[in-house]
Amino acid sequence: MRANLKLLLSGPALFALCSCGMIQAISPDFKMPKIPLPKLRMPSMSTVAKYIPGMPDRDKVDSDDPTVPFNSRGTIGFGHTIRLEVYEGARSPDRIYSGITMVNTEGLLPLGEAGTARVGGQHLPQVAEAIATVFRLAGRNTRPITVQIISVENTPVISINGDVREAEFIPAFEDMTVQQAVTVTGGRKQGSTSRGIYISREGQRSFFRSIEAADQKWSPRAGDIITLSPDI
Repeated sequence: MRANLKLLLSGPALFALCSCGMIQAISPDFKMPKIPLPKLRMPSMSTVAKYIPGMPDRDKVDSDDPTVPFNSRGTIGFGHTIRLEVYEGARSPDRIYSGITMVNTEGLLPLGEAGTARVGGQHLPQVAEAIATVFRLAGRNTRPITVQIISVENTPVISINGDVREAEFIPAFEDMTVQQAVTVTGGRKQGSTSRGIYISREGQRSFFRSIEAADQKWSPRAGDIITLSPDI
């Protein structure tokens, strides 16, 4: 299929190149018009600021905090600085933590009075779970804990989990739609017949009957958790 597609695309391209050469030979003064190319909008801290009003400009705990390369599908290690919020409860969630924290040389992430989470060498979905476990044990209760990772090393992110091939975090960008976010992860598991979707923001969980319904009513922003329901 790909080979056929390449042949179909290469034909018009080759014709266009030949046509340009023929035109130049006939009329040396002829200049081809410039065709504007679409610009890819990558995440930036200005985007994060738009998503989360009042946020500081940079993910930096102090002057010694290094700038470390970050890949949303890679692992977390020393120097990675994470901006996050943690909520307790479901119906009326309480925000029990909000801040910027950096992974230390031992792979530990300080979380204030709650303790530290061992996150070195883990991917972001596992990092979020490790953080939730720390707060769950610190509170010694059974109320739901929601960890909303907003950005890592100045890259705004959104979490996708549930009825997907693999839970992951993806970079957020301006004007992103729910459908785009789900498509980036590869969509639902093969053979799935479910359509329901949950989206969490600031500890509150909203339900939509389908991705299309969510697209009409929801504009994703950094820190959101999109969960594809496995049974609805």
